[in-house]
Amino acid sequence: MATTFLPDDSGSTQRPDMLTGLGILSFINCGLFLLIYGLGLLFTLGLRSVPEDEFMAQMNEQMAGMSDMMGEEGVAAFEELVPLFYHGGALLMGLLLLRTLARFIGVVNMWRGRRQGFYLYAAAQVVGIFVPHVVLPWKYLGLFGPFLALAFVALYGSQLKRFS
Repeated sequence: MATTFLPDDSGSTQRPDMLTGLGILSFINCGLFLLIYGLGLLFTLGLRSVPEDEFMAQMNEQMAGMSDMMGEEGVAAFEELVPLFYHGGALLMGLLLLRTLARFIGVVNMWRGRRQGFYLYAAAQVVGIFVPHVVLPWKYLGLFGPFLALAFVALYGSQLKRFS
């Protein structure tokens, strides 16, 4: 399919350099996380075939060897997250996979110069900040990930005038 960008001040309809750079970074990011979340979804779906008691015993055994390195806070977080992962891991991986797929489709459309790609990408990024908390407690929201997501939305948004 042909790329279509609105002309800049000099009349060029070529893809802006900023969009090229952002697109390459986004393609790498989306490709990597589609793979990670896809494998994570398969793993968490397979995990359900292991009885919960057996899974918890295996995880506690693994944690026992690392408890000195993890500290009290790490052990407490581990004990909180393992049951959440067992019960909601497939839902979490599925939601993250869908968010990443939406971001990827948005990036492909922006790469081709389509304005709706930006709106899809921006919605996936903003909603994606909150979607993991369907499963995870809010205390795991973090700062760097949401900041980076909003920064990419702002950078892509700065090029919105060039999309057709």
